[in-house]
Amino acid sequence: MIRKGTTHDLERIMKIVTETLSIMKEQHNDQWTDEYPQKQVFEQDVQNGALYVEEKNGQVIGSITIDQQEAAEYKPIAWQSKDSAYVFHRLLVDPKERRVGTASSLLAFAEQLALSHNVPYMKADTYSLNKGMQRFFERNGYELRGEMSFHGKNHPFYCYDKRLDEKR
Repeated sequence: MIRKGTTHDLERIMKIVTETLSIMKEQHNDQWTDEYPQKQVFEQDVQNGALYVEEKNGQVIGSITIDQQEAAEYKPIAWQSKDSAYVFHRLLVDPKERRVGTASSLLAFAEQLALSHNVPYMKADTYSLNKGMQRFFERNGYELRGEMSFHGKNHPFYCYDKRLDEKR
């Protein structure tokens, strides 16, 4: 079940962040660090009504932030459309729940949310060292549109988008 996230979910989300950071470090992927994302980022997502969580047996197993907030660094990207878009951020899945469709269900939820607001266009980005997320985007019909410098990282972030109103 996917529902709006609350402040009560943040302790569990931060536990998943800690586990994910450990995996990222093993993979030499510094997209997330001890400095980002911190609890305050998720608290702001809750306050903005943008955090959604997926539960299984009453426990949060993943989360996603869905809004229309585009980073300033998105401006020079050659997006396929200038239309209004929904953007998803901080897609997070409990490592024990990976490869069973949790990320895909969160993404499908984000796309349905956008469509329910008559916004048939999605954007997202991921770090160039995050090969798993890049494959995830491609498997789900997202197209690479360009790259940007972001968060002061040494490697670029890749920007992806998807039109939701086109037959694929």
